[in-house]
Amino acid sequence: MGPKVYHFLFLKDNGNVIEEIKLMIEHICEVFRSPITGITIVEESLIDWIIKFQPTIRYVWINDDVVNSVGTLDRIFENLNVTNHFRLKSIGNEPIMTDPIPFPSISIYNFYWFDLPSILNGTNAIIRLYRSILTTIDINTILKEWQLGYYLYNLEYLEIETFTFLERYDFILEVLKNLDWTPNFGNEGRPTTVKVNDEHICTVPREDSRFNIIRFDGMVGSMFFRMRNDGGNRKMIFMFQVWRKQA
Repeated sequence: MGPKVYHFLFLKDNGNVIEEIKLMIEHICEVFRSPITGITIVEESLIDWIIKFQPTIRYVWINDDVVNSVGTLDRIFENLNVTNHFRLKSIGNEPIMTDPIPFPSISIYNFYWFDLPSILNGTNAIIRLYRSILTTIDINTILKEWQLGYYLYNLEYLEIETFTFLERYDFILEVLKNLDWTPNFGNEGRPTTVKVNDEHICTVPREDSRFNIIRFDGMVGSMFFRMRNDGGNRKMIFMFQVWRKQA
């Protein structure tokens, strides 16, 4: 196979640029007989267009303030088949959504639109939640259900960013409460990277000291905690990596 070549088109905004983009993409796909790999959705009209034009697509990125209702999210989840990675950065004030997000790899910003069942009932492999309102009790529940094997069976990596009034030590204690966990002081072959999607690989913490829980089938779940100061607020980043020890 030859080298990858990326082509970028820049259109002058004459007040109708979105419609021009749609027509141009349709023309290019027809000429080259090639589907769209990914799309960044910058306004809501593009949602209905991509659903009609190409409902199966590898990547979908939705920018801020595009989706402002749970109804629009329902339409996306029911009619789009995102086969690799889905990112949502929208903000809204609609009621909380409890349905799972039906895509293998997800990055969700402003996660207050969703609640705990929307995560537990999903089949996602990669879950990254930013500016969430999930609590230590929620995280503890996720870990308990994973360890029992009832939920999140396909999970490979979970990252949750949340704000807290707790000190780091107290946060960790609440997350670990009533869990069957063990401290670990060695790498034991744990991977140091996670494949978020075909184009992005993220590095997970390299330190050997961590907290492990074991699922009934031998899968290991390793926990890491990072606390940062964000404008005077305590921001905790919780990371959970699932892996298997090599025989």
